[in-house]
Amino acid sequence: MSIKTLRKRIALVAVSALGVGLLSVAPASAAAGASAIFSDEYTVASTYAAGANEGVCYASDASTTTYTADAVATAAQNAANKVEMTTTGKLKFTANSQSGIAATSDYLAFTITGPAIWDSFTANSVPATPSLNNAQKELKFTFATDNTRKPADAVFLKPTGAGAITVEMSYYDASGDAGTETVTVKVWNITAKTACAAQSPSLADSYVAAVGFSARTTAITSSNDASGATTTTNGESIYIRTDIYDANGVAVPGVAATGTVTAEVTGGLVIGENNTIGTVNNVWTVSKAVYFRITQGTANTPQTGTVTVKINGVVVGTKTVTITGPVAKIEVSSPVNVRIGQTQSAANYEMLDSAGNKLAVAVDGYATLTDAQAKIATAGSSTTTPAPSTATKGVVSLNCSGSTGGLVKGLQLKEVVSATVTVLSAPFDIQCGSNTAATYTASLDKASYVPGDIATLTITAKDPYGNPVSDDTVLGSSSAGEAVAISGSNMTAVTAPTNADTFTGGKKTYKFIVGATEGSYNLVVDLDKWTTVTYNQAALTVPYTIKASTASVSTNEVLAAIVKLIATINKQIRQLQKQLRR
Repeated sequence: MSIKTLRKRIALVAVSALGVGLLSVAPASAAAGASAIFSDEYTVASTYAAGANEGVCYASDASTTTYTADAVATAAQNAANKVEMTTTGKLKFTANSQSGIAATSDYLAFTITGPAIWDSFTANSVPATPSLNNAQKELKFTFATDNTRKPADAVFLKPTGAGAITVEMSYYDASGDAGTETVTVKVWNITAKTACAAQSPSLADSYVAAVGFSARTTAITSSNDASGATTTTNGESIYIRTDIYDANGVAVPGVAATGTVTAEVTGGLVIGENNTIGTVNNVWTVSKAVYFRITQGTANTPQTGTVTVKINGVVVGTKTVTITGPVAKIEVSSPVNVRIGQTQSAANYEMLDSAGNKLAVAVDGYATLTDAQAKIATAGSSTTTPAPSTATKGVVSLNCSGSTGGLVKGLQLKEVVSATVTVLSAPFDIQCGSNTAATYTASLDKASYVPGDIATLTITAKDPYGNPVSDDTVLGSSSAGEAVAISGSNMTAVTAPTNADTFTGGKKTYKFIVGATEGSYNLVVDLDKWTTVTYNQAALTVPYTIKASTASVSTNEVLAAIVKLIATINKQIRQLQKQLRR
């Protein structure tokens, strides 16, 4: 027997004794070209098989029938091919059904990087010559004839120590489109450990989140709370979902690991497991995937507390939750002037509980109007419900049903909380007025300004009945002879007046930047739409003065001062000359 033949036989014996190992290395880049084998034709699994697949705690194989144009796995698919196993185990790469022909002299190679070797393979009838290279880290099958491309039913990897291992399956095409070429078809990332982390709770990979009622039994994959789920209304419940995962992102079943998951809550709230309500203890021991129900410890009382979830006493996550109480206060703001004969938005309001939490509750309406109030207006209703989550205030309307308007004093909003409790707002006033500016006046905030000052002009308008005009009264219009005209020398409007501007509370203000030229001037205010003979209203002039804070000196005054100074100097010189002659 020749030395060459002996070496071949030794190589074949070594190949048949190959062992499976752990892999975990960055995937190699695929070369350009096409592969005669698809990436899903060899896969791994965690299913135990004596002598074949042992100590495999976790296996994720992104096998798919969708590949690139070259039939190879994508980078994302390769990254998802993960295995966790013990250093004493064995990993089986199983050949799946396939079709197609591999050409003569093509080969399929399995290459290991990291602490593992090829332990063995299961041969079949495909005429392919196996070879074992690089200290049992490369297993290659070279096709002897054009034949089916599955040269082995299975190959087995055996770890030689703990660490990261990568297995690369590549195909060599002896007659590719661009000549001979090698294509990386698939990559597996394997981690060999002395003991598996699979099915052991991992704090970093476990989650706690507030969820809605309908989602309480659905597993969560992050700690992001559902919108609005950390707050609920009086008498309702909050649900906190907990799911425990291992380091591989696999849910830990309740029987897989020892220890407990506990949850507790502060702030007087009560916590219970699943759909029960805790009434005695604030701590519950539960399975590994569960939801907790949080309720008020004292009925009709606003309560805020912190829910803390732990695994074996170590905190997984915390959530601050609030259950609001019933309405205890109504705050009214921004009352407006409503037009006579109209039902319009009259004021904003907010509903609060005794802790100051804002509530998404529509007010019942107005307290019963007095006779004096009823002569001017008819009670309206809530037209917008407060929405604290978006900082939206409620809106209540009022019908100014009286024909001549007036000030509706002492209105109150009410909320009937129970048969024995009614909440009233503080009294507030609403002005009812016409949207006709029968008369108007104008004034500046100061009589005199220095250059660069900001001047404020206030226009005040009243309706034919002497009421401040309604808030929908415009200052002008685009019709001929109805435009707004406001102007004054050395006055530049910060925001130019427009015809569409409206009064607020019967007033409209404008600001002007004061110029630098000193003098006495008049600001002309002409609201042509309301300048009529009907109400004897004419355009207005408002006087003002611009004067520098330091008095200015004219040229003549400067020259006179110089002449006077020269005369004084000359006088002093003459006096000095007389003294020198003595």
